[in-house]
Amino acid sequence: MCVVCSYGAELLDISAQKIVSDEKKGLTRISGNVVIKKGKDILYADDVVIKTNAQRKPTQYQAFGNVRFQVMVQKRVMKGRANEIVYDAIKDEYLLQGKAFVEEIGTPNTLKGEKVVLSSKKGYANIDGGSKKPAKITFTLDEVKKKK
Repeated sequence: MCVVCSYGAELLDISAQKIVSDEKKGLTRISGNVVIKKGKDILYADDVVIKTNAQRKPTQYQAFGNVRFQVMVQKRVMKGRANEIVYDAIKDEYLLQGKAFVEEIGTPNTLKGEKVVLSSKKGYANIDGGSKKPAKITFTLDEVKKKK
């Protein structure tokens, strides 16, 4: 099943085996080979719950099972995966939990941990490791060129 939904100014292209929407509760449950596209952003998962406000505008996306994504974060293309991802549309913030991994396309920059928080609006990343695996970050340092 493929559905194209317009929530306010956002156009979501949703493909899945099952979609159940309850407008009164502001919940849409999507399951089975879920693919959600919004502009250049893509989310793949087994299950997704979209919460909306009274104006039917999405406030939160929660994805479970085999979650993979590609998003634009401050004009950089980020690709990753986790056991669960929650996107807070109000804060423009991603919470990745369980074997979280994020890479910036075209660079060696990566984040890895049990919990990763990415904020597009505020431009930060927080990473928590687990008891057996530490948080890990790999990135390139831009050298400051001195003027002569």
